[in-house]
Amino acid sequence: MVARETVQPGELLFTVPRAALLSQHTCSISELLERERGALQSQSGWVPLLLALLHELQAPASPWSPYFALWPELGHLKHPMFWPEEERRRLLQGTGVPEAVEKDLANIRSEYYSIVLPFMEAHPHLFSPRVRSLELYHQLVALVMAYSFQEPLEEEDDEKEPNPPLMVPAADILNHLPDHNANLEYSPNYLRMVATKPIPKGHEIFNTYGQMANWQLIHMYGFVEPYPDNTDDTADIQMVTVREAALQGTKAEAERLLLLERWDYLCKLEMVGEEGAFVIGWEKVLTEEELTTTLKVEGPK
Repeated sequence: MVARETVQPGELLFTVPRAALLSQHTCSISELLERERGALQSQSGWVPLLLALLHELQAPASPWSPYFALWPELGHLKHPMFWPEEERRRLLQGTGVPEAVEKDLANIRSEYYSIVLPFMEAHPHLFSPRVRSLELYHQLVALVMAYSFQEPLEEEDDEKEPNPPLMVPAADILNHLPDHNANLEYSPNYLRMVATKPIPKGHEIFNTYGQMANWQLIHMYGFVEPYPDNTDDTADIQMVTVREAALQGTKAEAERLLLLERWDYLCKLEMVGEEGAFVIGWEKVLTEEELTTTLKVEGPK
């Protein structure tokens, strides 16, 4: 999307009425999804929206049919989860993405066969056979990962569960830049895309997907920002990598056991974890306390 005329900061670019949003609360099976909410709980929290998409995709009179026509071809999504495994491991080794994708694929398969398919089979009049497909579900998960929005909680609601994802027509057309020139604002009746800086005529309008390192962008969206454009990029060192390096430096079994004991102690302090990473930004270590404490406890004496 490009500016047809020069745009000034604060200028309204477009609005999206809440009635046009596609979510578990606005779809034509919203009442059913609400009644079955307990049975649709999952690790991702996306199942109700995905079922809404599966239903509306094949509903002959869905009000979102024109919106679906603007989607990218589902068979040509660029996420690493669609790459051959060998290529994914060769090109993304050391980023943590291959491991994250393996977990994604396992969760998608489990979620589909344990929750989604039984639900569709229990309501065959709402889901035609053509949408009862693991391949299609896989593609829709990637689409939600890349194109959905999550309305932020109000400050006083910080203790609540995050809002579920939703699809925002028009807003999801905009590409991402760390140095973006537009931002989506939420209000009771509308969502508003507003310019955050001057946009010259003919220049592209960019939203932001958040502060994303390149490994997060390739994992969730299928692209990266070229160096040095991504000022939010980081180098992530898996915490278990530091542990394994420390273990390699031990010379006796007693020394090894002591080091593992220290690691368990750090885990109890919630300084480290099997899934965690030390994050190094452009100008500073973003997990400085965790890294410093770990090196003091796990490092050589």
